[in-house]
Amino acid sequence: MSKVRLLVHLGPMKTGTSSFAAHLSRRATAGTLPAHIIYPADDLWFPARGGIVKHHDLVEIAPAKIKVRGERRRTTDVTPESLRNRFALISQTARDRGKDTLVVMVCEIADQRATPELGKILSEYFDSVDFVIVAREQVSAVRSLLGQQIRMWNRKNVASLESRDFVTQHFGRGSYDYSRLWQKWMTTSAEYRVHFVPYRNGEGADDLSQDIFSAVGFGEFPHSPDLLNGERIHSSFSTSRMADLARIKRWANSMSVVPGGLALGKWLFDLTLRRAHSQIAQSRGGRFETWKLTVSEQEFIRSAYRESNLEFKRQLGATANEPRWRSWFDLTLGTSA
Repeated sequence: MSKVRLLVHLGPMKTGTSSFAAHLSRRATAGTLPAHIIYPADDLWFPARGGIVKHHDLVEIAPAKIKVRGERRRTTDVTPESLRNRFALISQTARDRGKDTLVVMVCEIADQRATPELGKILSEYFDSVDFVIVAREQVSAVRSLLGQQIRMWNRKNVASLESRDFVTQHFGRGSYDYSRLWQKWMTTSAEYRVHFVPYRNGEGADDLSQDIFSAVGFGEFPHSPDLLNGERIHSSFSTSRMADLARIKRWANSMSVVPGGLALGKWLFDLTLRRAHSQIAQSRGGRFETWKLTVSEQEFIRSAYRESNLEFKRQLGATANEPRWRSWFDLTLGTSA
């Protein structure tokens, strides 16, 4: 009897999830994925928000309690019953192929917003369940997350490039705290397995996608040829453009009580965003200085996560001595740790 294996990329955010999902979404929509791989999209999942399909509704089947004051649960019409119906449909579609099949899903918010109960539920529909958590060193992860939220109008509360308050807030939530994630997900359950994969700075997202597949024994990752040219899903802007976006957000926040103030702010924000993308397009092939954290901000981040990273290194055991992990800990702890 054919087997159906499931891999879920749990995140965290800014750990290659968009590139990973973009390749799979592109080929799933075009119908060109290898016959032994299913990436739930179109009729197998709920309507996508944009061209990249992700499976964030997975958290609704095993939601974690919100522990941070002011944090909000996602707004969705998806119910646990409708999720179970999708799982059954995906599983049956895979079994109808008459061969061992690999199902791949991406839920980059599940690392914190779901509980390990998710694995138990998924094991009712799939013969094996593998979760992957990608560990990105915190300086680059926080910079990427802060940069993304500065570029998002609906994150009007993120309106400063100074990272210390941002780091403190997210560290309190457990963002990029891999020791805490290890304690949460590495249970004794036989119903699923968890794999931690190091994010390789300086390597392409395509290499990371292959690392994820290799970690669970899924063979060759099905790249989308038209995305292999190094195109970035989320572009980096210059310091001046980032500062402009943050300044417009602050101004719009101060003008929110004035009729039309927010609307004008959004118009200015969108105009600046278009100019930033135009600046990137015009600079291709030449030198382009992108926004970076200051040296003191980088040291602040490393200091905040140091004890967590030391504990994570102990949790990994002998695995921490593998070349890719040694490079990761050199970045986060220094070569003398």
